[in-house]
Amino acid sequence: MSTTPTAPRTGPLAGLEQADVTPSEVPPLALYQSPWTIALAIAFAFRGAGTYVIDDIDNAGVARGKEERPGFHAVRKEVLSKKGWTNCRPLGAFCPDGLLFANLARADYTALDRRVPLAVLARHRSTTVERLVRDTSRTHGMWSLAGPDWAITAVPMRDAAAGLRDIIAKHEQAVLRTLARPEDHEPALRRLRRLMPEPRPEGSLLDYFRQCLRSGLELVGSDAPVLSAARDLIPPDGGRLLPRFLDGDPEAVGVYNTAAAIQGSRPIDADHPLPYYTVGLSDGVRADLTRASRPAQDQVIAPKILVLEGAAGMALPRATAARSTILAREHAYRGLAGGSSQVFFDTDWLESLGSCRTEVHVDELFQPLVGHRRTMPLGELAAELVRRDAAEEEDHQQDPTRQWTRWALHETLTDLRTWHYPVLTYAVAGDRWLERLRLRSYTEYRTASPTCPSPSGNEEECQWTS
Repeated sequence: MSTTPTAPRTGPLAGLEQADVTPSEVPPLALYQSPWTIALAIAFAFRGAGTYVIDDIDNAGVARGKEERPGFHAVRKEVLSKKGWTNCRPLGAFCPDGLLFANLARADYTALDRRVPLAVLARHRSTTVERLVRDTSRTHGMWSLAGPDWAITAVPMRDAAAGLRDIIAKHEQAVLRTLARPEDHEPALRRLRRLMPEPRPEGSLLDYFRQCLRSGLELVGSDAPVLSAARDLIPPDGGRLLPRFLDGDPEAVGVYNTAAAIQGSRPIDADHPLPYYTVGLSDGVRADLTRASRPAQDQVIAPKILVLEGAAGMALPRATAARSTILAREHAYRGLAGGSSQVFFDTDWLESLGSCRTEVHVDELFQPLVGHRRTMPLGELAAELVRRDAAEEEDHQQDPTRQWTRWALHETLTDLRTWHYPVLTYAVAGDRWLERLRLRSYTEYRTASPTCPSPSGNEEECQWTS
């Protein structure tokens, strides 16, 4: 595996570049709320190697402004402004309308605005910018599971089952909408149901999520256990960094506040003194930890992500490596030395579809890019969309509609390379695709000097240092 290292960064992360590592050197840790997105992609790409943990101290997704609504349900995700405000926070389960269908539910509308002003597009469609953003994200988007703001670890299936059935039905519809031949429907739905079995009212949402991820691991011949963050990963007393923050250790506070500034979150100050919260294992209620707090017996003290301890080799998609949140974590984990670190993986997810001859529908938005064909073999469609995304075309040679279409394609493929949608991909493409899937790169941030003096006085390459 090889990859092009990133350029050295300025500021607190100056001198960091990405360097290759191997899974045996840094086994991946899949720590996610959902058993159906990146964690499952990691299981597929690494053939079950590493550690798998459901991040059950968080919720499974909420509709903003309706966090206390009981029960779970499927919500159509909408982008409410070009700055990216949305109507829901999708975490546990989400599904686009079809495989390789346009998905603008997480799209970067500011990038579109730089390419062609949104005001121009809005006038072209006789609408407003706000309505354009909201309508396009709704029309070309995805469904998300949403429910009350309770930690996954405490949610009973009797509250979650109906919403899970709803989001599973959205996945089934996406599979049927993708496949062009009726004879392909039933085999694909069987593959889907293996990873998303029928929810029962007994037990807990955590147990159901663990069951689903174990089913994915079994597909690649792994019997790796699936752990709980609240019960297996996080020390119930908050860990060894907590006393430093309780004592106001200036070094720890300084590292945290620099990281918080990188990602634009709140610093530690008089109004926000501790980066920890309590989580009720029985009621799922989360509350900020204060110096005056006295956690109950069934509560754990959970660190916020920047002070997470003991999470070595957290695996993230390579597409996220330059995001401010990821760079903030890198600074915090290095400065606090709490045993957490990040690694970044990339696969040939789309390229491995190349020999898949299953006939699929082409999303109407992308039909002009493939000669107005309505159906194509999946492998040909994936290859053509990747080729069109990579092609260089001068913006001044394109009308606003064509620029919008190319932007929509780029955002769709970027989203797919990040979240992968492995349930939908596996259901449509099947076992042969899974067998062909390969890890393309696996990297971590390391500190490097470009050259250093050798004993003879000549300059030679220095070694990477973590």
